[in-house]
Amino acid sequence: MARPLSPEKRGALLLSAMQAVAELGVMASTSSIARRAGVADGTLFTYFSSKEVLFQELYLHLKQSLVTAMMSDFPAQADYRQRMEYIFNRYVSWGLNNALERVVLARLSASGQVTADTRALGAQPFQAVSRTMEGGVEDGVLIDAPISFISSVIESIATTTIEHIEKSPEEADGHRQLGFHMLWRAITA
Repeated sequence: MARPLSPEKRGALLLSAMQAVAELGVMASTSSIARRAGVADGTLFTYFSSKEVLFQELYLHLKQSLVTAMMSDFPAQADYRQRMEYIFNRYVSWGLNNALERVVLARLSASGQVTADTRALGAQPFQAVSRTMEGGVEDGVLIDAPISFISSVIESIATTTIEHIEKSPEEADGHRQLGFHMLWRAITA
């Protein structure tokens, strides 16, 4: 009978992969990931059948972290501006509190290593956000643009806001307000 897999080892491998991707990108070797996790090379493949599978799992793990931060108490009945401000502020807060995760998620997203199926799985918990944007476009509140484009604008302005807050934490509130003000002007019709 096979021994049950250890959630601790799986977590250590995901953390190790996150650190490796942050430092080396997707070119990080499986042996370096296993070594960082304190396990034998073969152990990595007991938990993840390939490096590609590991990266898919890491992407979904990071998206779950973001979902937890962004979607709890989502104000689905609020007006569009309030919902978009909620989304923006939650993303900024997550990015500030999870700098490593933010960098790794961005690297994985841009790497070409994450499959369309994995991206779709990662997007499912954000359906309320997508519906908000779709409704805003349909109602003429948001600019008539593809949702993926609007999402990219939100992410770009939020990332810029995060970077400025990291450089000048004493101006965090002002940067957040300015970031959202610029975002709202960019995405409204």
